[in-house]
Amino acid sequence: LVENGADDEHVPEDMQKEWIKEMDGSGVDWRFTNHARTPHGFALAPGVVATSYMEAADRRSTLSMLGAFAEAWPHVEQHHVTRNASGTIIPYAIPTSAELALPISAIGDAKP
Repeated sequence: LVENGADDEHVPEDMQKEWIKEMDGSGVDWRFTNHARTPHGFALAPGVVATSYMEAADRRSTLSMLGAFAEAWPHVEQHHVTRNASGTIIPYAIPTSAELALPISAIGDAKP
């Protein structure tokens, strides 16, 4: 899982393509997300030296990471995180594999 700022000057497009080629060549099930108009260091908390904090990208990347954890470890209980390390509000919980197996009508009754 890579969460990248699309405007990250440290990770140019050729480097991204090289990484993808290497992962594909090794048979890795990878995910690479580019966040629009987002620079390097977008998930660093405000006040960190050389920060380029972008709240929306930070929130989306945290939710993506939590989703990847739930997918990788489906039998481990996932606890709702209300804020990440930067203090960004995380508005909802990632469903567990057990919740995803529920009929649609029961999803609203699932515990967060």
